[in-house]
Amino acid sequence: YHRPVEFSEAEYPQTEYERRQQFWDPIRLSLFTLVIAAIIGIAIGIVTHFVVEDDRSFYYLASFKVTNIKYKENYGVKSSREFIERSHQIERMMSRIFRRSSGVGRFVTSHVIRLSPDKQGLSVLMVLTFRYPATDSTEQIRKKIERIFYQNLKIKQLPLTINKPSFSLTAIDGKKMRNLLNSRCGIRMTSSNMPLPAFSSTERIVQGRETAMEGEWPWQASLQLLGAGHQCGASLISNTWLLTAAHCFRKNKDPSQWIATFGTTITPPAVKRSVGKIIVHENYHRETNENDIALAQLTTRVEFSNIVQRVCLPDPSTNLPPKTSVFVTGFGSIVDDGPTQNKLRQAQVEIISTDVCNRKDVYDGLITPGMLCAGFMEGKVDACKGDSGGPLVYDNHDIWYIVGIVSWGQSCALPKKPGVYTKVTKYRDWITSKTGI
Repeated sequence: YHRPVEFSEAEYPQTEYERRQQFWDPIRLSLFTLVIAAIIGIAIGIVTHFVVEDDRSFYYLASFKVTNIKYKENYGVKSSREFIERSHQIERMMSRIFRRSSGVGRFVTSHVIRLSPDKQGLSVLMVLTFRYPATDSTEQIRKKIERIFYQNLKIKQLPLTINKPSFSLTAIDGKKMRNLLNSRCGIRMTSSNMPLPAFSSTERIVQGRETAMEGEWPWQASLQLLGAGHQCGASLISNTWLLTAAHCFRKNKDPSQWIATFGTTITPPAVKRSVGKIIVHENYHRETNENDIALAQLTTRVEFSNIVQRVCLPDPSTNLPPKTSVFVTGFGSIVDDGPTQNKLRQAQVEIISTDVCNRKDVYDGLITPGMLCAGFMEGKVDACKGDSGGPLVYDNHDIWYIVGIVSWGQSCALPKKPGVYTKVTKYRDWITSKTGI
């Protein structure tokens, strides 16, 4: 099974609107054209004014001490639940401080980069992004932000006690900001170093469609056999390691025969690497699809950018309830047994409970604890051949986590036959034992 997801065109016939008789005479038409041209001119003027005046991002590195909480050892592990929850709390607090009080500018986002121990409690290092008129200087804005920060510390009830004298703000450029964020997984950025929020993907997926933006799914890789092209999808989980499905290597486990590419198209690829090592789960059973998980190590590391980025591995205790919205991506066929697609496609699907998936009329008990079902009971949207090994991801506060690996399913997008994925949380310790991640 090798699974993005599509509806067949036949179910959505194109409506052809009847052509009406012409009722414009030349004078009416020329007047109408002039009016439209004037409206367009005014609109362009307004938009240009706002874009030119207001279209600049400013990045700052903020550091401060929090005195009412103690440092925990797991704060040093960025994938740990403790780091994630505490970071979200701090990021929400920053949002409360700066939202609606940034004057002519606006607060965009914040990301915690590091939590470290301090004798007063906890030391925080984070990146703040603002939009201000391009005419403002970095230093003017820095003073404005500091003023807002100190004012709001006085008037707002905040969950954390910040030591005022410890607060410092340093202007940084986009490149430095990107490098700092590279220490965090699962963050998507546009080419202009703006965060890509989760809803930007949701809006465009109706029937499983082509990815529209570079950097939308930057951890997606294509695994290719020399001479035979794309075989499977995979997900980048560090500078050198890819997570994929064991069944991708059934025919060929020789790493020297494999390459991995990144980017929204297979040809041309944005980045290309050779594979140096393949690790297939020791207890993979092809008959039952159990333990359908494998790792591939690249011979040379990739540099993280807005086009290539690692996805976060979930905490082993993560459990997504049924109906949770998740995304599957890949270069696979859009109809059963169809050809590989050159452009990356994406689809929004839902988690389906194992109890439902194991019903007699669905998969009749074939779903084991290491598997996860996602899709729709009515079919229509699913992964398909060529998507195997690719990611099933969900977002938590705009940080993306891989929860499933495309594994198997009966045909593609059939009713009561949703996609079955390897459940990543079940293999979290196995991944660490092989990669140290």
